[in-house]
Amino acid sequence: MKIVTLLFKSTWLNFIEAENRAELLQHGTLTRRCTLQQLYNEELPVLDNGRNYWVLFVKVPMGNRFQVYDCQYPALRELIYLSSGQDGREFCVVDKKYAWLLLFRIDRMKDMVEIYRAPSSAPPEKN
Repeated sequence: MKIVTLLFKSTWLNFIEAENRAELLQHGTLTRRCTLQQLYNEELPVLDNGRNYWVLFVKVPMGNRFQVYDCQYPALRELIYLSSGQDGREFCVVDKKYAWLLLFRIDRMKDMVEIYRAPSSAPPEKN
């Protein structure tokens, strides 16, 4: 819920029903378009291997429509790879302190990934 309200600036209902969640990112910008191979070889590896991230899967083919995981990069990469069989795929990688979000929109038919980045407007949480 915190990801949706802080980074998407949306209500849960609007988030669930949105056709294009990238439009909900009020301060988000399209930062890159790349191929699936570039996603796995260039984009995901820039994440810090020793840090934990939230991973939010959208429109999951089995189970809940949305799934959130707390994991480090190796598990994050594996989860993304295992879920990549779906034609239209959306997932977010979120900083554990909700400082930023990366939204990945995958179109497997076109071998195209759109990557959006959004900063949080909320003050950082104290540890």
